Amino acid sequence: MKLSTYMTAAAAAAASTGERTGRQMVLALDCSEDGAASVADYAVVANHVEKYGASLNPKTADKSYIGEGDSTLKMSTQRTFDITGQLLRGDEFHDFVNSHAIKFGVGTVVQRSYVYFDPGTLGGEKGIVTVIVNKDGDAAASDPADIDVRLAACGMPEEYTYTPTVASSNG
Repeated sequence: MKLSTYMTAAAAAAASTGERTGRQMVLALDCSEDGAASVADYAVVANHVEKYGASLNPKTADKSYIGEGDSTLKMSTQRTFDITGQLLRGDEFHDFVNSHAIKFGVGTVVQRSYVYFDPGTLGGEKGIVTVIVNKDGDAAASDPADIDVRLAACGMPEEYTYTPTVASSNG
């Protein structure tokens, strides 16, 4: 499902305050063939997805200073998503991550733009991730086929605010 379509329904139902559950966050990925889709056309990572596994992975360095003592310095933070769920053919995200080009691709071929935000506040982040497919349909004979996909940010994401697309009219 396209982000613009998803947000038409989700934004109206999202509260801007209060507790959040995992299903209230929105993760969308550019799954277009050329990797140049507009944000409104990104595929929402939702169907048959159980967990985003969104995490921040800070890198630190411990130092000891003569006049100050021990100190920990934060050097950087990498965003990762460890997406788990069950394979759903016909879904844009699932078909994309299960394509031969993505499962076996290397380098920039498997890097795509993403947005991750709270639909209640519309605030979040936008960046580029490397798509790493760990499981592409693992299952016992009668069980649903599991997927396990890691999205690892390339550099620091930028702050992002979702803005609904406005349909233009010529008349």
